[in-house]
Amino acid sequence: MPQATFDMALSTDKVLLFYKAKKNRVQVTARDGRTLNLPWELFKPYVTPQGIHGTFTIFFEPGGKYERLVAV
Repeated sequence: MPQATFDMALSTDKVLLFYKAKKNRVQVTARDGRTLNLPWELFKPYVTPQGIHGTFTIFFEPGGKYERLVAV
């Protein structure tokens, strides 16, 4: 299954921009150099009072559609 791992650090202020619907996509750079443009909805379970911080792996279906995002 294709996958990509990336690190994320979004402050509370940045996260609020997504909740206020000013942004609905998150652009990240995977550790292998690929740029990914992912829907904000995937990250909502990982929001804390400090924002979003951590390492994540996204898994893709064979056709390239995202399947799931997990914190590692």
